Amino acid sequence: MSASIIGRVTSGKGKSYDVKWDKGNGDVYVSYAGWTHVGEASSAGDAMDIAEAWLHDK
Repeated sequence: MSASIIGRVTSGKGKSYDVKWDKGNGDVYVSYAGWTHVGEASSAGDAMDIAEAWLHDK
């Protein structure tokens, strides 16, 4: 299964980025410098939280 865009998050500097999550293996990606792998999540909500935390200082 491929990753699907599940939403957008805003970085600590105010820029918005798309978030992709692969439901099959849990991979989370953010549209930062291409698609950057930022972690793994068991749900879409967790994926959004992981992405938001990763982008906090970006």
